[in-house]
Amino acid sequence: MRNRGILSLVAIGVLALSLSVGTVKAEGNEFELARKAIERQVEKPLPKGLVDSATLNQLQVEIKGSAKSSNKIGTVSRASSDDNYTIEEEYNDDFDSANRISFEKTTFGQLLPFGDIDVYKVVMPRSGLLLVGGVTDSYAINLGFLATQKDFVENSKLEYLGNEYEDGVEVRAYQAKAGTYYVGVFDLDNEYYIDDNTEEDLYAIGTIFIDNVKPSKPTVKKVDDNDKVVKGKAEASSTVTVKVGSKKLGSAKASSNGNYSVKIKAQKKGTILSITAKDKAGNTSSKATTTVVKH
Repeated sequence: MRNRGILSLVAIGVLALSLSVGTVKAEGNEFELARKAIERQVEKPLPKGLVDSATLNQLQVEIKGSAKSSNKIGTVSRASSDDNYTIEEEYNDDFDSANRISFEKTTFGQLLPFGDIDVYKVVMPRSGLLLVGGVTDSYAINLGFLATQKDFVENSKLEYLGNEYEDGVEVRAYQAKAGTYYVGVFDLDNEYYIDDNTEEDLYAIGTIFIDNVKPSKPTVKKVDDNDKVVKGKAEASSTVTVKVGSKKLGSAKASSNGNYSVKIKAQKKGTILSITAKDKAGNTSSKATTTVVKH
């Protein structure tokens, strides 16, 4: 897992000087726990179709610092900025002192002194796909990183899906429920007691959130052959569509509390209506059905 690439920042020397190592503490126990956790996340290819190539390329390019991020690619949460990176702030060597990172900026850091582990906090706004990418400019760093829950707890809230390595950047993918997670970064050379890092040896970490969870199936109230409105509950702010077979009868946006009201032409008794909800990311729910009854 020796992840190396070119961090194309003219200010790389300035970054090195900006990172203070005076207050860093080496946490050997944390390193061992992180190493064992990443060993459990065995290297395996990302499932086909999980992440489109444009999204992977975006994360890889941004982490390498060779281009500014675009405002959006599909359903990816990224934002453009002239100041498109942040620098780690020590002491960030355990879960309670973790730096907060966002989906908008790449973070640069050092792994000093020997045994150092850097911990970052990332908040998933809702359930979806979490991508974590990492790269280093240094042959002194055998970069290891992973997403985990606090204290390396393992359960169904965070599921490791696989990794992708291309052009010097590794990306690790996780399916995660809404909540707070942590990214641990460490030098795998420490396992072999190799202490060769200097203040000029840097790594970069970036994250992306992708909403890939479809809305719950809508509920629908009784519809009779005089009704010209279909009502029910769906995911807040989703677009609700009513169809007969493949024919669209109407659509409307659900309110912030999930209520929807879709105008249609009155339908004959026995007609089967199908109702689906599509969220802002383009995920579509399973269809709910109802049969029109006589008034």
